[in-house]
Amino acid sequence: MPNPDHLALLDQGRDAWNAWRQANPDLPPQLRSAHLEGRDLSGFDLHDAYLRRAHLKGAHLDGCKLREANLSGADLEGASLVQAEMAGANLRAAKMQGADLSGADLKSAILVSTDLSHAKLNGTQVYGIAAWEVKLDGTEQRDLLVTRPDQPRITTDDLEVAQFIYVLLNHKKLRDVFNTTTQRGVLILGRFGGGGLDVLQAVADSLRQHGLLPIIFDFERPRQRNYTETVITLAGLCSFVIVDLSGPSVPQELQAIVAATLRMPLVPIVEEGRKPAAMLADFQELDYFLGPPIRFNGIPALVAQIPERAIAPAQAWLEQRRNKLKSIDGS
Repeated sequence: MPNPDHLALLDQGRDAWNAWRQANPDLPPQLRSAHLEGRDLSGFDLHDAYLRRAHLKGAHLDGCKLREANLSGADLEGASLVQAEMAGANLRAAKMQGADLSGADLKSAILVSTDLSHAKLNGTQVYGIAAWEVKLDGTEQRDLLVTRPDQPRITTDDLEVAQFIYVLLNHKKLRDVFNTTTQRGVLILGRFGGGGLDVLQAVADSLRQHGLLPIIFDFERPRQRNYTETVITLAGLCSFVIVDLSGPSVPQELQAIVAATLRMPLVPIVEEGRKPAAMLADFQELDYFLGPPIRFNGIPALVAQIPERAIAPAQAWLEQRRNKLKSIDGS
């Protein structure tokens, strides 16, 4: 329950409230579950306030100081929080559907299971946020500021992308791992029965010998994901793909990569004596499908061809694309 004395102070208006806060800066307002629906609290100093499960639906909180405030589980549906100071605020499981957070400062705020459906996040500062399982259906997201005020300005139009950029910029080890994967990673797709896995592992060993990082698609289907989503995710982290088309098991995943418009070198291999996938002819029309397929009769014969028939053409294709991009941007 809210502290009745603190509620009475709120009723006295902004000037009286802010004067009391200034005189008592270390006394957090106790406003748990307070009914403040539709109230005009614009410019009120509510930093460090305990507003857990407070009822603030439709409230006017423009320019309000809510630094480090606990708003977990609060109902802020339709509230106006334009340019509100909310750095470090706890918004875990807060209901903020349709709220306007344009220009608000959410640096280091906790947004876990927060419902921001149809909210406005335009020009919002989001440096250091913790955003997990946030509902963003129909949310306006534009010019989210990812960096601190003393850093070069970086903006994006997606809250989850903003958090990802922050992690990459501020965690060197993770950034190095990400760069290593995208530059050296090679996704290997293929069949695993009838000796197929031995073939793929031999390809992986050959790639390692040339300083590359093989990633073999060989794990259980993750919960709530299908193979297609998983393959697209892995492919997006790699520089090129080697795919065994000695049978019908792979083309579904390969087709997913093509459909996702991931323009990256695809190197096909086909074992002699086996009928290649029926869609091979369609794939060969793609400029990044580096055919004809590498045909092999036994693992040693395949490994011997990997450097010149797989690695070299894939890296040449990537270098050609880099040069083309440089010519486009004039660098």
